[in-house]
Amino acid sequence: MMAENQFEIAYAPRILRNLTEICAEMGVGTDKVKLWVSLGAPIAVSNDDGRARYSAEAAALQLWRVREGQ
Repeated sequence: MMAENQFEIAYAPRILRNLTEICAEMGVGTDKVKLWVSLGAPIAVSNDDGRARYSAEAAALQLWRVREGQ
């Protein structure tokens, strides 16, 4: 039971489903995102049918950027 005037916070992850969404959310271009991938950013890259597909969780990626100075 929560005391009066206390709030419970729930977090719903925001999934960025492709390279375009990642770029728009982070305010960068595709080359920067590809650089981040090479630096170990928490961006999933799958290679289906010879095409790279990107996805990331927004808060985790932003935290990585802060920690890495990106």
